[in-house]
Amino acid sequence: MHTLRPPTMENTEAPNQATVERAVQMAVDWLLNNQMQGKDGGFATYDFVTGWTSSYPETTGYIAETLLKWPQLRNSEKIVISAQKALDWLVSIQKPSGGWAGGYVSENRPEIVFNTGQVLRGLLKGYFFLKKTDYLDAATRAADWLVKIQHPDGFWDKHVYMNAVRVYDTYVAAPLYELGELTNTANYRKAALKNAIWVVKNKQLPNGWLVDADNTLKHNDKPILHTIAYTLDGLLDVAIQSGNEEIFQSAVLTASTIAQKVKAEKILKGRYDKNWTGYRSICNTGVAQVAIVFAKLHQKTGDTHWQASYNCLINYLLQQQLTHLRNPSLKGALTGSTPIWGRYEPFRLPNWGVKYLIDALLYNNLINGLEHERPATRTYP
Repeated sequence: MHTLRPPTMENTEAPNQATVERAVQMAVDWLLNNQMQGKDGGFATYDFVTGWTSSYPETTGYIAETLLKWPQLRNSEKIVISAQKALDWLVSIQKPSGGWAGGYVSENRPEIVFNTGQVLRGLLKGYFFLKKTDYLDAATRAADWLVKIQHPDGFWDKHVYMNAVRVYDTYVAAPLYELGELTNTANYRKAALKNAIWVVKNKQLPNGWLVDADNTLKHNDKPILHTIAYTLDGLLDVAIQSGNEEIFQSAVLTASTIAQKVKAEKILKGRYDKNWTGYRSICNTGVAQVAIVFAKLHQKTGDTHWQASYNCLINYLLQQQLTHLRNPSLKGALTGSTPIWGRYEPFRLPNWGVKYLIDALLYNNLINGLEHERPATRTYP
């Protein structure tokens, strides 16, 4: 529920677990209702003016990942059915190249590297838990395409959004590396590492800021927190999976700078320039993504400052979730921005924001010492 006072991110106390569980249930219910609005099995976004959009293949992929990777969720038959419905639809619309279209399905766009990587995430979890070989076949076709079109230096410059090279494709590299582990395919692992290393060596400033991190051309000098977090999470996952210390320290550098912003300013802004000066309204999706990064770093290192930073963001997100509404199109969701008219997805409830809200909340048991069961991230022989 939105509060009337200006939002802050300063409460370092562990959130109440019962409150977290209710918030997760509402968010999952929102996703399930979302999926029922269309006929194809994908997930859409709710616009306060125009209603539901068509399904979004990219985000449907990593929503399916969330529904399957958490034991608290996949123990429910209806949630597993939802994930399978989503993945079956994604397999049915895979392009002959192996990629998936950019944007909403109604836009009929060509295949895009980033979007393909996010579908790959869902297919990996689908194969691991549902044992459907067509998911692995589709994932392999996608990975072969990604490797084929990758630049020798490690970035992607073909089939990319805006025809612009961007560092947030590390969020493609991470599931590509995971597939390499699953199938023992060296080329997949090599391609993923090349991308992450290219970012570390060429695109990160000494203060941790990332060059070419925005999903626009106009605002690339101050990228949005959403795509900064994509880049950071991708680097971290590749580092943890591969054991590469250089990539790991690169991720720690950027994450530490962001954590310092939270501690000093009690808020995360929507965009940051190369001096880490913040601009514009809060990007709620980005806040949830950063909370996930803090959680992963706490799990990896045990350092309590990551726990405190995580709690600040989770307590903020619990205040921002729409909880006191009866309309199932609204209840449990998260607005794109705070305030709702902010620049990121204004007057909208993006489905990916709810995905990251669920992931962030479900780390609470792990981060605040309530249980020890991990989400389904695997290292394969």
